[in-house]
Amino acid sequence: MKKNILFLTILCLASAISAQSVLWRVSGRDIQSPSYLYGTIHIQDSRVFAFDSTVWHCFNSCEALAVEVLLDRLDYSVVREQMMMPKGQSIAKMLSKEDFAILDSLCKAKMGVGALFLSNMKPFFLSSALQQADLPKEEPLALDLFFLQQARNRGMYCYGLEEYMDQIKATDAISIDDQLKILRQTLHETADVAASFDSLVLAYLAFDMTMISKMLTDTTLPDNFDKVLVDKRNKTMYKGFRKIAKKQHVFCAVGAAHLPGDKGLIGLLRKKGYTVEPVKFEWKTK
Repeated sequence: MKKNILFLTILCLASAISAQSVLWRVSGRDIQSPSYLYGTIHIQDSRVFAFDSTVWHCFNSCEALAVEVLLDRLDYSVVREQMMMPKGQSIAKMLSKEDFAILDSLCKAKMGVGALFLSNMKPFFLSSALQQADLPKEEPLALDLFFLQQARNRGMYCYGLEEYMDQIKATDAISIDDQLKILRQTLHETADVAASFDSLVLAYLAFDMTMISKMLTDTTLPDNFDKVLVDKRNKTMYKGFRKIAKKQHVFCAVGAAHLPGDKGLIGLLRKKGYTVEPVKFEWKTK
């Protein structure tokens, strides 16, 4: 299966670790321990919200929450501006008539508007929006935003480990030509997105990072994309986590992609002498 831009957006796993957990206890050296790392997945599927009381115990034991970006504090006029191509560029001018007709049909069916209305969007974001439109919306918020809402309700200190523009720089590392290739792949994808997504969620619930990595191996993205989207941002998040954890017990909820591997948060912390251990928990079944 090809590495779908949808899966990069919601999980972005770059390296494999054995099936252990997505919750990790961090202790040692100069931090307020225990603090925690939790690998999230940016979806509203109720299955990924069904963690047992162990996760809540760890969350409630902390006085601070760290997330990638404080999404509830963003200026969405800036967000919309950054999702648009430079003035004068348009997807309508870049796609063939045949592909644009397919795009128009999909936009109307999935988002209720024609492609001309969305034609100034960067192809990366339009491709992602088309595919996420098919995903379950069983919960009112995606998992990372849910943790942020819970932290606000509890009066916890809330921190962003990076700025929104850091994420924009990562997506802008893909040229418009490469983004168009991704969009064309989306238009002509014959695989069952729902079935592929379900397999991804099941692997996440099984803590099977090896399987997820295999699912995402074949890619049409440029070689430097993972380095910018994941590895470079990991270093920023690592520095931010240490800074916060030196002062407060912190529950750090970031995309699961940022945890595993030598260049992930777990590896970076271990290299500096911290103890990072998996915390076992189970998913509740109905």
